[in-house]
Amino acid sequence: MADYDLDSPLYYFTSADTGSRSDVFTIRHACEGVQIFGGIGSGKTSGSGAALAKAYLRAGFGGLVLCAKKDELDTWQRYAKETGRSDSVLIFDASGEYRFPFLQYEVNREGEGAGYTENLVRLFMTVYEAVSRSSGSGADPYWSGAMQQLMRNAIDLCLIARGTVSVPLMHEIVRSAPQSTDERNSPEWWEKSLCAQLLAECQTKTLDKWTDYDLETTAGYWLDEYPSISSRTRSGIVSMFTTTTDHFLRRPFRMLFSEPPEDPTKIAFPELTHEGVIIIMNLPVKEFGSAGRAAQVVYKYIWQQATERRDVKENPRPVFLWVDEAQNFATEYDMQFQATARSSRACTVYLTQNLPNYYAEMGGEGSRHRVNSLVGNLQTKIWHANSDPETNTHAADVIGRSWHVRRGESQSFGGQTLNLGESQQESFDYDVSPQIFTRLLKGGPENAHTVVGVLFQNGRTWSNKRTYLISTFNQLKP
Repeated sequence: MADYDLDSPLYYFTSADTGSRSDVFTIRHACEGVQIFGGIGSGKTSGSGAALAKAYLRAGFGGLVLCAKKDELDTWQRYAKETGRSDSVLIFDASGEYRFPFLQYEVNREGEGAGYTENLVRLFMTVYEAVSRSSGSGADPYWSGAMQQLMRNAIDLCLIARGTVSVPLMHEIVRSAPQSTDERNSPEWWEKSLCAQLLAECQTKTLDKWTDYDLETTAGYWLDEYPSISSRTRSGIVSMFTTTTDHFLRRPFRMLFSEPPEDPTKIAFPELTHEGVIIIMNLPVKEFGSAGRAAQVVYKYIWQQATERRDVKENPRPVFLWVDEAQNFATEYDMQFQATARSSRACTVYLTQNLPNYYAEMGGEGSRHRVNSLVGNLQTKIWHANSDPETNTHAADVIGRSWHVRRGESQSFGGQTLNLGESQQESFDYDVSPQIFTRLLKGGPENAHTVVGVLFQNGRTWSNKRTYLISTFNQLKP
């Protein structure tokens, strides 16, 4: 599969009705995205999840794996061993063997947007969304805009003065910025403040006209606008900023994301996946909490943008984004990414128990449109056993309804004579009722390690002449 033709087969689904394997899953289908639902113990990971993961590995895909649970690394190391891809695995973990100074990467990377301040600000806002969304649907527009202004001016000051940027450097600028006009005019502030020191360093630089304009704006912010903000308002803005950056100031994340390794070959560039590397972000949420989530969201966002920038004519190898417990890592940018993922040959696979998981993590009821957009853009849907009524009803609605003939017996009495006859009634009903999803086989010894899932692809009619396919997956098959 050296040319990675989009219609090349990756996997053949097994029909639960006939046992045949005539329904193909191609690279094209993979690039259109997969959403897998299944309750706890349903077999979604060991069933359809394992089948597709190993199919992607056998085909030579590179990929990024995010980790919510501690056992995710072991799972993927086993997949890699079974498919002969162990040498392709790169483990990004707290040891610091591999690092990724993400802000400096954004400054130095190839592309017209490299070093563009607004790109760095958007990156931070993605982190803010990940660490703050559980408390509501987001910040008031004023506070969000004010924090972005603070970040923008901290980034510009770093870049103009030092030509580099990092979270610790930005944090120290904010911490040492003048709190009042009196402090700004104090010789002690000019002597001891890093913010003041960097402003002074900027004056020694030979700048082009446009950078000089940027410096004028940045200096005006730190010397005039920032100290004039009321202390209460300023503390709110700074609190939002530190909430976003705090995780990256502590071990191991300061080392991993701000300090470059001594060996430059140990930088975990996201572009490595384009060459077939499988990067496993072994910073599980269950172990590192919200810091692990924030770090992985940062890397995912940068990986998505790097994947969108690449020239697939020059490098057509498909790459995958694999996210189990996807509710922990989903962001609004995922919807934009998935809308154009096929042209980037990016194969997203999201696994979660149910729709309410997404709603809860992405901002409650106000997130429904965002969640529905995300799930709707993942064209292959696989539903395993589930006890959640909303997810099961959603599955039935997606598959659709049609006219069904219901047959039954009727009795009538005419004088002394009993007449028995058959009746037929048409009804417009679900092709797969919501109750079906509560009875699907979940694998394990009691089910001969067979997991059952219901498959749907937009616009596809399967070998059974229906819009859905009930498929089996063998948990024990390597």
